Amino acid sequence: MKKAVTILLIIGFIIIGYFFFQKQNLLKNNELVFYGNIDSQTSTLSFRFLGEISEIYKDEGNLVKTGDKLAELDKSYLLNKLDELKSQISLNEIKLSKLEKGFREEDIAKAKANLDISKASLNEARISFNRQAKLIKLKATSQDAYTKAKSNLESLEANFDLAKAEYEKLKNGYEKEDIASQIELINSLKINAEKIKLDMQNYSLTSPIDGVIQTKFKEIGEISNPGEPVFEISKKDNFFVRAYIDEPYMGKIKIGDEVLVYSDIKDEPYKGHISFISNVAEFTPKNVQTIKLRADLVYRFKVDIDQGDDKLKQGMPVHIKLK
Repeated sequence: MKKAVTILLIIGFIIIGYFFFQKQNLLKNNELVFYGNIDSQTSTLSFRFLGEISEIYKDEGNLVKTGDKLAELDKSYLLNKLDELKSQISLNEIKLSKLEKGFREEDIAKAKANLDISKASLNEARISFNRQAKLIKLKATSQDAYTKAKSNLESLEANFDLAKAEYEKLKNGYEKEDIASQIELINSLKINAEKIKLDMQNYSLTSPIDGVIQTKFKEIGEISNPGEPVFEISKKDNFFVRAYIDEPYMGKIKIGDEVLVYSDIKDEPYKGHISFISNVAEFTPKNVQTIKLRADLVYRFKVDIDQGDDKLKQGMPVHIKLK
């Protein structure tokens, strides 16, 4: 047991001595080395509507181009609603056509014939009533006969007024207000149909960038809520390094400095430049080395790689030297 502890202590001292030697050597040669990881601009994609995912076309690691379809929500409800609206629009357009053309000639002729019959009946009823009115004054008829003649006249007058109104309506055509109201109804239905078509476009998820799918959060058959992540895509060839610097060396770098980025994937370094330096100190991330061995506080800075390639991968460890 003691032997194992002794070995661990020796290894620990060797590591500490190595980093101390490296630090002294770097400072002696006036060369600073910083450590970080490759990162890239990412986009998190989500649907705007609640729905069940019916199709997924891409998987993690797939290359995608701008506009590529990635996934779809079930559109069956919207398709049925759109078909219903199209049917309503068609029926109401037929009705509008009839309103604009007016009534059929045979309907007008039929109404005119009904009006003539009603007028003839009214004239006969008026003659009959006038006769009964004279006779009642002479007490030559019964009150019942007079009342029936009067009631019949009033009924036929009402029928005549209705027949006349119907004939005038058919002859003059529909009111302008009726046509305007029908047009307004059709336009409203068309607006609703266009809205559904627009919603259907948002039921498809497409890539906004050329890149690589890093994460797929959903599967076919799962419910996706509005704004809930479905894919995360990293932008192709837009790589940068997220690196850290110890406080004592903050004066050694500035925005715009050109740097060389070294990795294990190839011998030649990538060229880059410092594009951001944080003003806020933070504890050293566990996966990042610094010149000082596990310094308490460091400052984050960003290096944009001028010409990345497909060899670079997100999360890859690199070290950086000033040019």
